Amino acid sequence: MTETAPLDIQTPRVFAPLLQPARYKGVWGGRGSGKSHFFAEYLVAQAMMRPGLRAVCIREIQKSLNMSVKQLVTDKIMAHGLADKFELLDKEIRTPGDGVIIFQGMQNHTADSIKSLEGFDVAWVEEAQSLSAHSLKLLRPTIRKRGSEIWFSWNPSHAEDPV
Repeated sequence: MTETAPLDIQTPRVFAPLLQPARYKGVWGGRGSGKSHFFAEYLVAQAMMRPGLRAVCIREIQKSLNMSVKQLVTDKIMAHGLADKFELLDKEIRTPGDGVIIFQGMQNHTADSIKSLEGFDVAWVEEAQSLSAHSLKLLRPTIRKRGSEIWFSWNPSHAEDPV
């Protein structure tokens, strides 16, 4: 799991700006717009290009891994023939260079419990329209490693949603 190389992914033009480094990245659209597939594939590519990458995939409420994007990320790893580069475990995915991708819900986090995410490179908030203002307030200062990014993907719901 140590040898890495850039992953050649086909990026639709609408997502091209998201390939540049930025503290916050966001993409919204209806079901079937490709936003979750883009971020899942981009996360796999980042893990290949940045050995040791630590990422967390978040939803406001996640009662089980079945409610996470874990299967989608796993599918992208398999589709690119990278199963030998990643360790696909029950609750997490080990990435090249001893990195990790974990999957969590935000609903029950406190200011103390979320400290476990300090030092992470990427936080991807899926279904971000459901993220509470409280969760966003906890998340933003926690993912603060130099060069870290917070990605949001969502289906627009209400103008007053925090994301």
